[in-house]
Amino acid sequence: MSDSNAILDAFFSLGKKVNKVLGRSTDEETEQGIVSDKFPELTLDMKNEDLGDLTDRWLKNWRESSVFSEWDKHGDDNEAYWLGNQHIKPKVEKTRPTIDNVLFEALETYLPEATRRNPDAMVNLANKDADGKTQPDTPETQAFVKDLQKKLAEINDDIKLRLRLKRAARHWAIYLVGAAKPGWDMDKDIPTAKIIRPKKLILDPEATVDEDGYTGEYYGEYRKMKAGKMIQTLKKIGGETEGIKLVKDMAGEDLGTEIQFIEWWTVEYMCWTMKKVVLLKKKNPHWNYETTEDAPADGTTGEVPVDENGKPQQVPKPAQPNHFKSPRIPLILLTVFNLGKQPVDDTSLIGQNISTQDRINKRSRQIDRNADSMNNGMVVSLERSGLTAPQAKNVTKALRDGGTVAIPAGAVNEAMSRMSAPPLPHDVYQDLTDQRNRLTELFGSRGLTPSGLGSNKTVRGMMFEHNLATDRIGGGVSEYLEQFADDIVNWFIQMLYVYDNFYAADQTPRPIVKAGVKEGSMLPKDSASLATQALELAKANKYSLIDLFKALDKPNPEELAANVWLEVNAPEILFAKDPRVAQVVQMKQQAAAGGAKPPNESINFKDLPPDGKVQMAKKAGIDLNAEGVAAHEEHAATRGGSNPAVPDVGAPEEGAPAIQ
Repeated sequence: MSDSNAILDAFFSLGKKVNKVLGRSTDEETEQGIVSDKFPELTLDMKNEDLGDLTDRWLKNWRESSVFSEWDKHGDDNEAYWLGNQHIKPKVEKTRPTIDNVLFEALETYLPEATRRNPDAMVNLANKDADGKTQPDTPETQAFVKDLQKKLAEINDDIKLRLRLKRAARHWAIYLVGAAKPGWDMDKDIPTAKIIRPKKLILDPEATVDEDGYTGEYYGEYRKMKAGKMIQTLKKIGGETEGIKLVKDMAGEDLGTEIQFIEWWTVEYMCWTMKKVVLLKKKNPHWNYETTEDAPADGTTGEVPVDENGKPQQVPKPAQPNHFKSPRIPLILLTVFNLGKQPVDDTSLIGQNISTQDRINKRSRQIDRNADSMNNGMVVSLERSGLTAPQAKNVTKALRDGGTVAIPAGAVNEAMSRMSAPPLPHDVYQDLTDQRNRLTELFGSRGLTPSGLGSNKTVRGMMFEHNLATDRIGGGVSEYLEQFADDIVNWFIQMLYVYDNFYAADQTPRPIVKAGVKEGSMLPKDSASLATQALELAKANKYSLIDLFKALDKPNPEELAANVWLEVNAPEILFAKDPRVAQVVQMKQQAAAGGAKPPNESINFKDLPPDGKVQMAKKAGIDLNAEGVAAHEEHAATRGGSNPAVPDVGAPEEGAPAIQ
């Protein structure tokens, strides 16, 4: 790989602008003419001062937009409520308020169901090639497709893609957007997808996220890097001299100091800036561009053509194949509740339920205060008890501690009395239950909890409510997560074509493939129902063992199916490590080698020659004469008998076996 590729952990990539939608009011969306601030296009030949000014305007455009201010506020509120920081009392109070955080319970029940299935990478041969011709379906192309699909499955497992998707989904639920940045892991030497904290993103406020992805012209990311590594990286890949000097001046001798900068991406270019100073600017490193090479020598003279400077003339060199049809920005965004006006969600499940959570907390406090007042209130009559006010306080404390109190005068019942608050109406408790149910119903997770299923007294009713919950969650976010994973898988292929030594090499032919995640593979399904169906199909001989074990989500279905076959056909191989089995196998082998007997033969007595009949009769305890047997057979043959009998030698002794 080239030197620039050797530090790919500094780079990551996104998609092409498609159908840009302005994040403005309805009236402004229908205006004609210029409807956005004027921005020049980022190019490599742009002066560093102009590039710094441009990226600084991008940053201000995001920070000063109404999209950012509303999004930032909603994200902070959602995070506080998810964490349980729903305190109403001043923080200086030592008493921690009791919080019934149903929001956390609902979200953390919702997310495991939405992300419980692994994304199954699928690769198929495209119908048309790059020239629009039908691709030949040959053993070579099929082998390439199969190898690529296996490679993607290994990558998904190595980078723990399922856990990354769950983290992106949690970011989406709290911060109204989830973000993944595809790139190359230099340690593992495989593609990867970094899940970015949304707070570190700088987006185009006039963009949105549609079925084709992020539509913005640019995006930025706040990044940190130690000064020493940053200086080394900039020197190795051609960083700007002014930028290297700035990092050195800031860190001084303390090269372990972390420096924060902004990494900017467009479709064609990327750059690093810090305080309007350009540290680095490069073409999109995640794309195989066309290059040049020396012109071939003349076939007659053997001379290499030269240009006007006397240098070898350059001719275009075909680029290595790309998976995408055009360069893309390395950013994949997850949004669901998006009206097409901005690059983040317009609302969230947590935001829609904050008022319900507040009401739950209010009802809980009312019940808590009422319970306290029912136990702690006490009134003492100074006149009837003969006590002073300070003495009355001591009486109250003594009674709470279980002590004994002596009253100088008056009846006890007349001297003091507990003042208990009346119990709250049943409607208060019912409202608390209703609000808890309402919150989980809005999340669609009520049928996934024991309390939610408690109202159903039958197994069928519980399964029906559980299926309704999984169907709603599957249509609510799982299908968006599936497309999110689909984009990540396609980025992995592009990364392999650019950076992997095998896939980046010349492939003849290099087939065009269609890749993604198996449709419906991430939708939540009822595991119990699927297992029952699989067992029924297996009983009807409609399922192979491997398919059965896969349907049951066994971690190693191929090995389990092979063990079943070996147990029937070659148990000595399956249990080879057991010394008892080895001993039995050895005994059987020795018996077969030493006491082998020829196969049993069956022959009729009448078909034997006279001597043979005598020998067989002797084994049965009967003495015969060979000459007599021969004479008898000759006489029977002369007489024309077809079934000569044994000569009459008298009846056998009692108990002697008969001859047949």
